[in-house]
Amino acid sequence: MKIRSLMVRFALLTGLLSLALSAQADALANFLARLQQLQSLEADFTQVTRDNAGRTLQQLNGTLTVAKPGKMRWQTAAPYEQLVVSDGELVWIYDMDLEQVTIRNMDLRVQETPALLLSGDSAQVGQNFTVAESLQGDFSRYQLTPKDRSQLFEKLEFQYQQQQLESMRIYDAAGQITEIVFARIKTNKPTDHQAFIFDVPEGVDVIDGRHEL
Repeated sequence: MKIRSLMVRFALLTGLLSLALSAQADALANFLARLQQLQSLEADFTQVTRDNAGRTLQQLNGTLTVAKPGKMRWQTAAPYEQLVVSDGELVWIYDMDLEQVTIRNMDLRVQETPALLLSGDSAQVGQNFTVAESLQGDFSRYQLTPKDRSQLFEKLEFQYQQQQLESMRIYDAAGQITEIVFARIKTNKPTDHQAFIFDVPEGVDVIDGRHEL
């Protein structure tokens, strides 16, 4: 009887594991399908960061433009002015208050600029993240957990209302949640290629991190 009981438990666990793996595969496939349909995106956004008690730590507004492959322009307005530009190979992070520009390889892009996932190679998502999907009415939410635990965040969430991207959430190890809500979205429209070119302003400090792979 004990052996039969153990066999039944093993079969149940195996079945549950198979269901879980199947659900992960379906979630990944559905998320990749959404990314593959997106060739470009322009939007305004509001970004709010809250602590683990729900208190607002920072709120800012900005604009986002992305285009495949790997191009992005992320700009926030005063009083927290920052500009992040990617041309598909390099990323420039310009902190205007600090008068400082950091240059990095695209290999490090997701660490500080998760929105670049929208313009990147969707085939790399499955290599770098486990994906879970939840549905509620017209909303589909995809939770991405990095396989590399050295990332600066614990998980990302992309929420869609029907076929349209509605928001992103970034969860960090300190319990803070940054929510980015998009508005006036335009998808798969021609973009200005000049938006993805960055010229370093005169007189600013430059931190060249391109050798850090």
